[in-house]
Amino acid sequence: MKTGFASILMILVFFTAPTVADNHQGDIIIDEIVEWTTDQEINQNIHITNEGKLTISSSITFSSTSTIIIDQGGELRLIGSSELISEKRATSLKTLGIVDEQNRSKIIIPSSIHNGDMNVIIMSEEGAGLNGSKVYLGDMEPVLMSGMNFSLNVPETQGDTVLGFTGYGDFPIIKSIILETETGNFEYKANELPYQNMLLHGDNGLTINSAGKIEIIENSTLHGVNVISSSEMIIKEGVIKDSCPIILTSDDASLIIQNSEISGSKEDHYVQSQPLTNIEWGTSEDSTAVSIKGNLIDRWERIISDQVIIFDSEGVHFSITGNSPNGALDISKYSGSDGKSVINTQGNSRVIEIGWANGEVTTENAVISIIEYRTAWNIESSGINNYGPMNFELTWDKEIDLTSINVPNIEWVALTVNIDNSTSEENLQTGVSQQISAILANRGSASANLYFDCNITETGMSADIGGYQNVVIDAGEEVEVYFGWRNNEPGTLSLTCEVLTPTQLIDYENSQAFGGGTMSTEPVLWEEISDESFNMIPILIVIIIIMISAGVYFVHNLSKNAEETAEILDNYNKSTKNEEEN
Repeated sequence: MKTGFASILMILVFFTAPTVADNHQGDIIIDEIVEWTTDQEINQNIHITNEGKLTISSSITFSSTSTIIIDQGGELRLIGSSELISEKRATSLKTLGIVDEQNRSKIIIPSSIHNGDMNVIIMSEEGAGLNGSKVYLGDMEPVLMSGMNFSLNVPETQGDTVLGFTGYGDFPIIKSIILETETGNFEYKANELPYQNMLLHGDNGLTINSAGKIEIIENSTLHGVNVISSSEMIIKEGVIKDSCPIILTSDDASLIIQNSEISGSKEDHYVQSQPLTNIEWGTSEDSTAVSIKGNLIDRWERIISDQVIIFDSEGVHFSITGNSPNGALDISKYSGSDGKSVINTQGNSRVIEIGWANGEVTTENAVISIIEYRTAWNIESSGINNYGPMNFELTWDKEIDLTSINVPNIEWVALTVNIDNSTSEENLQTGVSQQISAILANRGSASANLYFDCNITETGMSADIGGYQNVVIDAGEEVEVYFGWRNNEPGTLSLTCEVLTPTQLIDYENSQAFGGGTMSTEPVLWEEISDESFNMIPILIVIIIIMISAGVYFVHNLSKNAEETAEILDNYNKSTKNEEEN
């Protein structure tokens, strides 16, 4: 009998006291199946491990700033009208910035329970004065407020009194309202009064950070709790109060909410999710409707953060145009030195879908268009159009890779030394240009106007091929190019040719984005002209020409001398004859 009583007592302790779980450095560790059935006040963190399962069927109040961490595989369940309450929570209210009477931010004060006129004192949040804000009372003209608090006389009325508020942006931020009545003064925190179209302002003391499973069922309540989940969350017949937005941080996360109530958010939506997060929100059609407060706070917003568009090249100018849930989308960007461009519209994120309060859903619809995508292979004067897609749907992928769309892809097919087999010469002669055949193909989807250069493979020295070779290759085309190779050094040598990659490509010296690369010929033997085959004919011709010239010179001079001699002899004869006659 004693043994049975002891066992029952141990079971009761196990299921009622949270402190029986392992305590590690002040944290409560849940690493097995545990249920808390009695009301508790806790000022510690809770860690539910991958083998832990904590079920709460009572009211648990956190009196300090605390965190409940749920590991993957761990579970937190609220059942049987249980409550998880943060003593410290956001209680101030701020406006949504809407001016028209129907959608204006409003707080309702309980004037119907008080007799006579009352003085209403509106207290602002510390550091957020009322200057420039207006308060509306019935049919009266709006009253301009100022200072940290503002008094307003409210006449006696049979019903409650509605105060409307407008200001700049989210202002005013109202911390509390004091009612000075004939029977005394009554102070209310702003969100303790009924309100419409206002957002919470302040900090909650308890945060649930879950990679496991959260289940809130059977009229159980979260009150003033931050919820961050990358995994599964189920709310059925639950109450979520002043605990929004619930933030779902993963595409793998899931939220199912049915037959529940949700109210009080710091943002203009109750749930913030990732692009592919699964959201199953109850509807009236299948009797699983979710009750929300007001018509201006959306059920959910899907956002995408740090979305990246990737190109092969830097400096690509592109635009994104279309419609977003918040209106027209018109973005103009350039790819950076890494070929990437981050697409954001607000901070580091962009709203891509809104599940409105009225049940409708609006989704982003936009396209990416190239404004200018030029490289050395498609300069404007080449007549080749921009690279990249003409119009490409803006998807919800974290990375949109456009590197292979409408760009060339150059490939070497052959590089050959064309040896003339009709001659008796088997080897190539130095100093004589030899024809080379190069065949290149474009396996891509855009044309390219490219250049290539060649080196001697064995030495790495630049080859004499008459300068850079230019070729235009259309998409899907093969082109054969002929050029000459003149080599002055004897030996067995080959030629290696390389396509010159556009410097606009990322890491262009090593880039294979547009193809290209190198190709080499088979080695060939270059020989100098030998002495045996030395040709004497040109020299003989020169000698003959010299001899002829010398003969002409000799004959010419001989004739001239003969004439001089004949003249001398003639003069001599004449002189002799005259002497004889005398």
